[in-house]
Amino acid sequence: MRFFIPVLAMTGLLACTELPDIDDGITAADEAAEYPDLIALSPAVLEQAREEDETSAALDARAAGLRTRAAGLRPPVLTETERARLGATVP
Repeated sequence: MRFFIPVLAMTGLLACTELPDIDDGITAADEAAEYPDLIALSPAVLEQAREEDETSAALDARAAGLRTRAAGLRPPVLTETERARLGATVP
């Protein structure tokens, strides 16, 4: 009920407003204006595809570099001597 009263009041206020006449906004110059020139879409699409290919190649190179760094972090931490001394059977 608390929600219904404000909604009803707002609906009543909105019903009292005058809507502007949309046709008054169009001038004779607007009606006489030329249509804009249309350009072929294919050059724009090709340019975007080329940029996406460059971005994809850069991301692939970065991912390869990160994989190489990760591979460098994988060697065992303990030497064979340390493993034997601790009695660890870590692969």
